[in-house]
Amino acid sequence: MCGVFGFTGPEDPKLLRRMADAVHHRGPDGEGFFHHGQFSMGMKRLSIIDLQGGGQPIFNEDESLALCFNGEIYNYVELADELAAKGHVFRTRSDTEVIVHAYEEWGEDCLDRLNGMFGFALYDKRKETVFLARDRTGQKPLYYYHQNGRFVFGSEIKAILEHEGVERSPNLAAIDPYLSLRYVPQPQTMFAGINVLPGGHKMVLNVVRNELRVERYWDIPMHEGRYRSEGEYYEEFEELFHDAVRLTMRSDVPVGTYLSGGVDSSLITADVARLSDKLNTFSIGFNSSIDETPQARALASQLGTKHHEVNVTVDDFEDLPRVVWHMERPLGDVLVLAYYKLAEATSKHVKVVLGGEGADENYAGYSFHKVICWTERYRRLMPRWLNRGLVTPTLDAIPVWLLDKGFIYPAYLGKRGKARIVDYLRNYHDRNLNENYIALRAMWETDERRAVYSEGFKKKVSEDWIKPPRTDRGPFLDRLLHLQFDDWLQDNLLLRQDTNTMAHSIELRLPFLDHRLIEQAFRMPKKLKVRGFTDKYIERRLARKLLPPENVTRSKNPFYFPLEHFHENPKVRELLRMTLDESRIRKRGYFDPKSVKNLIDKMESGEFLYLKQVLSLVILELWHMVFIDRERLW
Repeated sequence: MCGVFGFTGPEDPKLLRRMADAVHHRGPDGEGFFHHGQFSMGMKRLSIIDLQGGGQPIFNEDESLALCFNGEIYNYVELADELAAKGHVFRTRSDTEVIVHAYEEWGEDCLDRLNGMFGFALYDKRKETVFLARDRTGQKPLYYYHQNGRFVFGSEIKAILEHEGVERSPNLAAIDPYLSLRYVPQPQTMFAGINVLPGGHKMVLNVVRNELRVERYWDIPMHEGRYRSEGEYYEEFEELFHDAVRLTMRSDVPVGTYLSGGVDSSLITADVARLSDKLNTFSIGFNSSIDETPQARALASQLGTKHHEVNVTVDDFEDLPRVVWHMERPLGDVLVLAYYKLAEATSKHVKVVLGGEGADENYAGYSFHKVICWTERYRRLMPRWLNRGLVTPTLDAIPVWLLDKGFIYPAYLGKRGKARIVDYLRNYHDRNLNENYIALRAMWETDERRAVYSEGFKKKVSEDWIKPPRTDRGPFLDRLLHLQFDDWLQDNLLLRQDTNTMAHSIELRLPFLDHRLIEQAFRMPKKLKVRGFTDKYIERRLARKLLPPENVTRSKNPFYFPLEHFHENPKVRELLRMTLDESRIRKRGYFDPKSVKNLIDKMESGEFLYLKQVLSLVILELWHMVFIDRERLW
């Protein structure tokens, strides 16, 4: 695990030094630099595999290829054996060197052979080209700037900003999707001119001509045709899962697991515990009724792990500016603070930790999966005129306290939340799948965003960031799941995990994002993912072999930051005053001060949406203060 960076143009050792220092936290164990012609690159290393011999850059036999690599290739042992049999000579035992020889052997198609997470740059001296690629699901980040004859790249934007030719400017077009989604959808970032290389993509830069080619090399295969038997799918799933866990455990340093108490992390922990007799497990809580820490503690005791619990308190809000600095692309959810504190505690015990991300996306584990599928079935039965003329008016008349009983979060749904549900159902017939997907999860609806914008900023806003689904093939549920791999997973879940773990120099590995498991999930029939009210059906079937019954049947508990217990605290109020006072809002120019004040006043009701909306504005302003104004807030 490392941080990589580089640029085209004259050699500049001072710039490489600044870029390295900017991402030191990603790799405090070592560093390396490379320059040839009009290209320079470097890396900071976190030593996980081949601790003594895995330094970078790594070269091929005649040193015509040079590689700087961030990530892990889990099947490097098998690939190294295959490549050695073809005559390639290895100088190290590292997974990094496998990429160099795989490129020699198979060219750009080497990406099809790699099982792992990665963001790398491979320079070819003969061709004077740079081959850059990111893993299939975007577990490891890779950003780039390509303007004004310059090309600059890095594992983090902070390294790119060290280049004097890159201007620190906010990307105004990213603010509207940020408020709606809670994150900036790729390939944009919140910085003007700086883009994300999406997961499953590669790019090749001709250094001499400054020409850049970007292409997708992997996509989820959508199933068409007949299905196999349930037993065949289950046997294949069990074999693939055990192998994915086995591969992600490859390490020359101790490995632990995140353990939330839910079925995903519990299943991984149980499988790791079978293979490791000194397993450390880690859980996060808030000292509130929503915590799953008691369930995680009980399972850890049964599995015999050394368990650690972390509780976030209101005192931890002082770390929020630092968390925003690490995130770089703001995430409008204060839950990022919990992941930061969890990683901080974990780093005191292990250098590698396994997590459960990806299972919900593979096997339909979120509540909104069921809601959209139910609504789609309702749409087929209910004519548009009857839905608008009778059903939604009736729903609108139901008292909010009654609807609140069906709200999956322990927080209070409130009037605004009720209005959101009615609007979703009323307009479902007239939206495409992606629009309904966004409408159901949106932090701010279109009218709410426009109401809070200043008059001047409203003229600059459009919704052209809302795209139609990339495919209309395959079963409805699979098309819904497919949407998440392009943004929700990469730009939200994986971003917050990578930045927060790397902030503390630890490596997160995610067995459920093994591409073999993903591809198999999209070959399965719906009933192996959702069956009645049971989600992740095939995963729970395997869990019955490895876990106690209570862990198998427990429904997914929404993991969210219980702001209703924190928002009246003086420290939170001071954070609001610092970021959302009238003078700052006017200076920034995006929002109407009166509308923001009105929103803050509505927080007093404790309504779920108002609390989350206010904190999303706080995080956006902190991002500006840290990166644009360059204020020191810690």
